[in-house]
Amino acid sequence: AVMLAITATALGHHASNLDYDENLVGTVDGVVFDIFWANPHIHIYLTVASDDGSSETWDMEGPNLNSLRRRGVTRGAIEVGDEIAVTGTLGRDGTRRIWAESIVKADGTVVMEAPQ
Repeated sequence: AVMLAITATALGHHASNLDYDENLVGTVDGVVFDIFWANPHIHIYLTVASDDGSSETWDMEGPNLNSLRRRGVTRGAIEVGDEIAVTGTLGRDGTRRIWAESIVKADGTVVMEAPQ
């Protein structure tokens, strides 16, 4: 019974990964306007220019704080106003979200590399 409870909890937490289509990988370029730097996953909200000249809001989701720390990413690595390119798995059904695998600032600074 304990193993079943642990398994259900783990699946429940990772059910959010169903929000992303592992077959859709892309890059989103935008300007950071808000950051939610907390567990279970960080969220960085971007303003992204559309092809028609308007802008869209995108939700960049990333690993938990411990995983980021192990990869050398700290709180000050990304700030509101930074222009970044995020590469990762895109949201299902055209939702404007991306699961970050790598993040690079406009000046070429690599904030987070894709895990090997």
